Amino acid sequence: MMNKLAFIALSAAVGLGFLSPAQAEDKWDSQPWIDGAPVTMKLGYNTVRQYPHARAIERFVNRVAERTGENVQIETFPSEQAGNERAMLDSLMLGNLDIAKISTGVISTVVPEFGVFDLPYVFRDQDHMMKAVNGPVGQSLATKLEETGVKVLFWMEQGTRSFYTVKKPIVTPDDLKGLKIRTTNSAVMVDTMTALGATATPMGFGDLYLGLKTGAVDGAENAPDAIWYAKQNEVSKYLSLTNHFRTPVAVVMNKAKFDSLSPEYQEIIMQTAKETQEWSGTLYSRVSDALLEKLKTNGMTVSAVDEAPFRKAVESVYTKDAGDFGTLLDEIRAIK
Repeated sequence: MMNKLAFIALSAAVGLGFLSPAQAEDKWDSQPWIDGAPVTMKLGYNTVRQYPHARAIERFVNRVAERTGENVQIETFPSEQAGNERAMLDSLMLGNLDIAKISTGVISTVVPEFGVFDLPYVFRDQDHMMKAVNGPVGQSLATKLEETGVKVLFWMEQGTRSFYTVKKPIVTPDDLKGLKIRTTNSAVMVDTMTALGATATPMGFGDLYLGLKTGAVDGAENAPDAIWYAKQNEVSKYLSLTNHFRTPVAVVMNKAKFDSLSPEYQEIIMQTAKETQEWSGTLYSRVSDALLEKLKTNGMTVSAVDEAPFRKAVESVYTKDAGDFGTLLDEIRAIK
């Protein structure tokens, strides 16, 4: 039984914010041991460990180990060591990889409905997006993904994507005409580049630095933190804040592997996933905002642009692709 002094100290720690209520009341931490056979798993992601997503993932991994009495050990493979996102998704579905962080654009190559998240300017802001993934829209898509043998553990935000280029800034959609712009394999993202007059050039993120340096592509589009951590500001000069995409990412798991775990391990993984999503919160956007300033001070020309012409130019994407998503788009728009 907890003595009075210990209870007072614990209550004070919670009240001062040193511990969250979930941490203070964690039933697994209070158990003298956790029953269950040791399990090892492999987790891949495409960024360096300092990246906001990676920080959340490594926290998830460590917390799962703690809660299982070190019985569940998840080895992480950052920086595309397990392959690019498309390769990791394939490995996950084949059972050669257990967990991975995958962008919704890549998932849409397997479950096309995930492409609704890739529509340009589809979300008003981050709160709108997270309400979508945490509500019926996200649950419906997660159910469809499970039919392919892949289970969603948790979602994270990844800021907004804008164009960055080697030779000239992008001020209006006309500036994109004829430029080769790196994109993912998402059909909606490719259609968006085409609608803006660019030549969509799918390429793995790990190949992009060399692609920009050699002229294989004239530019790309991503959030400031991705540019900074990959040092792509060394090979591109201009960043134009078009904010045309705001998409979530999902940390997903091979469903057969998840189903093979004991009920207690399953509960620990899902509870830790839920807390990791809550912990990550706005971390990505806050880091991205700070790194935008670093890009400026390190010589990148950053320009705000009028989004209206870009929004007008991508209307054809909705005409072409919106019908593929059934009621999902209407459900997203109805979220308050």
